Amino acid sequence: MSANKRRKISSSWEVRDGPKTRSRTFTLETLPPEVLEMVFKYLPCQVVATSARLVSRQCQLVATSVLNGVFISAGHRLEAAMLRTESRISQLKNETDVLAHSRAFNILELIRSQYKMLRAVTWRYTHPPRPEKFPRLCFYAGSLLDELNNLLYLANVRPAALIGPNGPDTVVTAFFALCKRFMNYFEKVSERKLNRSALVSGCKAIDILDCLAEGRRVVGFRLTTGRGNRGSILCMQLRYVMRRAWFTCLEVPRAVDETSWRDEQRFMHLRLRRLVGSVNEHHYEAVHYDRERLMHTKRMPLPRIPVSSTYSGYGEYGGQFFYYGNMNRSAFANKFHLAPESEDYEADDRQNSRGISKFDLTISVDLRCSPELAPFLVRSILKSDDFDHPRASHNPEIYMKMKVSCPGSVANRLPGNFIWEQKACKRSHSY
Repeated sequence: MSANKRRKISSSWEVRDGPKTRSRTFTLETLPPEVLEMVFKYLPCQVVATSARLVSRQCQLVATSVLNGVFISAGHRLEAAMLRTESRISQLKNETDVLAHSRAFNILELIRSQYKMLRAVTWRYTHPPRPEKFPRLCFYAGSLLDELNNLLYLANVRPAALIGPNGPDTVVTAFFALCKRFMNYFEKVSERKLNRSALVSGCKAIDILDCLAEGRRVVGFRLTTGRGNRGSILCMQLRYVMRRAWFTCLEVPRAVDETSWRDEQRFMHLRLRRLVGSVNEHHYEAVHYDRERLMHTKRMPLPRIPVSSTYSGYGEYGGQFFYYGNMNRSAFANKFHLAPESEDYEADDRQNSRGISKFDLTISVDLRCSPELAPFLVRSILKSDDFDHPRASHNPEIYMKMKVSCPGSVANRLPGNFIWEQKACKRSHSY
């Protein structure tokens, strides 16, 4: 660091001892880590991430600890804010206040959904189960953390500030856009540098699927005791159902330069993340509409009926072309010419008397891995949720098989099944 920059973060003072004068200069580097951490906690996260973190090696370590801690603690604060808002609703008497707090609670549900996806993307790198394999990454999105702290503050002080004319306020939608940009950048740059095998990324695909608001089911769970040099092994079978969704894979000519395992996995995680995000968005749209409709009285405005919405995405890599997406209930009703008041509309994509094919996308996952590579939601069950002192196996291994079944693709004469596997052990860096 140059002398000019160092002077900006230093201060000096003089002590007069009789005829002698002693001068002492203090910089951030001379402060103990505990004191430095206290100082950083009083600064905006954006300042810590973009300025203080770059001062020195010690400042980088302390700033990483502070920023990662802020992100993890934000999840607990978010849950507390939701409980507080929910308890207020039951105590309010005025219908206008009840409606405002109910809408604020709906928005907090959307924020929680976005937070869970952020955690699924980053936690394995900000709190690695095997820190000796690569340095702990920093949750360097300081502005994102500041925006999240601001939203939590508004939820506790002025819940109505979260509500816009037609849904979430602009401050909330701006936060969602910032989250998506950060996750794209983190996966493309930060994660790609470290993700050398499935022993690093672990069960990230399952972490993403676990962000589904509904449709997750644990079919089997077993933890075997290790023998010899082998540690304990976690065996799980999971099933995820996404309503009115599709996921199709077509074989196409393979480009010469599309041989990177890292990019192949990154694009798969990106597809799952976008699909889960769209399914959750349409799910909460229907839940919030039904919730507000049940609360409706003569003196309250009618809730707005959700408009037809369809999301679709596509991408090609490594000789495979993927097409995926989902639709909300209104779009499904329009597609099959169902009246909103009919029983078929209420049952939407379920099999009914009119013979409409079932439109559920099913993803079945078979998992066999070492406990430290387990999904986030299982860590508390395995008693390995201590981020700072994880217990690692001597010879870690992982095998995951994801089978996708899409009746909607079959109905359109497209391949209805797709299998994606990844496996690795300590002696193998690829699959």
